[in-house]
Amino acid sequence: MGTPYSPKAKSILTCEIPNQTMNKDTETTISGSIWPEHLALIFIQISEDEGSTWNNLGMATIERSNYSFKWKPEKSGTYLLRSFWTGDMDHKKMASPTVRVEVQ
Repeated sequence: MGTPYSPKAKSILTCEIPNQTMNKDTETTISGSIWPEHLALIFIQISEDEGSTWNNLGMATIERSNYSFKWKPEKSGTYLLRSFWTGDMDHKKMASPTVRVEVQ
């Protein structure tokens, strides 16, 4: 007999930005939360091609289910942002819904 299969649980991950239109070279804070609460690192990711490819901007540490990350875009354009968690032994990996940002 094999080990009983135990599916991984889902998590909920959010990603927010105060203004969806901003000027380049202006700092803003990307923030969000994870449920259930975990002590983990979240990757903040960016896409410049409508989500076809994602690159890591950096990492944020979750504290009491919340995280924040400072970002200062250096060039104009339309970007998609999201947060990504790799999961753990009990929870599936998860990406937050995307946030569209226009940088002028």
